[in-house]
Amino acid sequence: MLDKNFIKNITSKDTKLSLNTITTLIKTSDIALFEHLCEKADFIFPFLKERIIKDFIKLINKEDLKTVFEFSKIYSSDFEEIIVGSWVKFASEDLTDEILELFEKGTNEQKAYCAKYFSRIQDPLALEYLKKEVKTDFEPLMTNCAQTLFVFKDTEVLDEMKEVVLKSDDDFEKFAAFNFINAYGGENQIKFIVENAFSSPFLVNIISNMMDANGFNYLKTILSNEKLLEILYIIIDEYPEDIALDSVMYWDILEFLKLIETFDNQFAKNILLLANDKFGEFSTNDIYLFDLDKNTKEEVKKISNYLNSINISFDEVVDNLDCSSTKQIDCVLEVIKRFKISSLAQKTADLFNQNKLNLEQMAHCAEVLKEINAVDLIDRAVVESVENENIKALIESYLS
Repeated sequence: MLDKNFIKNITSKDTKLSLNTITTLIKTSDIALFEHLCEKADFIFPFLKERIIKDFIKLINKEDLKTVFEFSKIYSSDFEEIIVGSWVKFASEDLTDEILELFEKGTNEQKAYCAKYFSRIQDPLALEYLKKEVKTDFEPLMTNCAQTLFVFKDTEVLDEMKEVVLKSDDDFEKFAAFNFINAYGGENQIKFIVENAFSSPFLVNIISNMMDANGFNYLKTILSNEKLLEILYIIIDEYPEDIALDSVMYWDILEFLKLIETFDNQFAKNILLLANDKFGEFSTNDIYLFDLDKNTKEEVKKISNYLNSINISFDEVVDNLDCSSTKQIDCVLEVIKRFKISSLAQKTADLFNQNKLNLEQMAHCAEVLKEINAVDLIDRAVVESVENENIKALIESYLS
């Protein structure tokens, strides 16, 4: 039976109690309690998790390594350092050989820890297993293998994955390749992703993974203003259906918005206008806030207050529709639809009728024109020329 006070004790302000709890966990090798700790990780404050990890590694002795190997059967990204840090603490040729054997024969969970260990202890014998296991479907193992290959400066799999992105016709295969490239990391890889991901049906997932792995503060140092705008537009557009609102905290969305407010161009203003409208709704409607923690709720309201202070008007952001990128066009169309700007009906129809749009944008444009009661401006001959039957049917549904 699990100790019902275990989590309370291990996170206690009473450091003696916390240390005694960790010592007991180590000495008893209680894998059920370790699994319980991992399961409760989301409910433990980050500074407490850091303290638990630090104290565990400090208290572990060489003779307790059998406990670490037992706990390695349970994978936890939050407490990964308990396993890896303990191994590194007692790293030796014999221990490394034992971990190599585990990398070959262990479970995916154990192999994930092994891959991370070899990012610290760079034994070239691990390369064979890293290259083999990186193609697994178990994401923590793939990620750790990719990151360790980066440490080894081995680009064989990286080059292979870039070829997949550039040449494969399988969107799922390409998505897996993007995930590897993102996990491998580095400035060139991030630039490769943003240059090639925008045609993927998994774009939102790719952008989310990239933001998780890198964060705004790093991306702003390596990407162009245009790419930053395109990324932020995707994020704002997909809130809250396909991107969770709690990302506003760990993606530094407020700072992201403050940066683009300094970009004096139409695309930036369009994004800010959409963001203002959306966050105004988020901050005043409990349906969006009820499952967010206190800090995230406050951040959403802070973002809304900031956007309100900018006071961008319609005439500043939709003065023309001559956009240079597909995401700029998407953004302008969304502004027209969301705010029902009927004065731009003819310009919007011209985009459709003059074949300036891709198929998805044609459907978006038809949807916008329906929203502003202007579908009669669409040239039916252009609709008939659409060869994709699914897109044509969608467009026709807006015309009816």
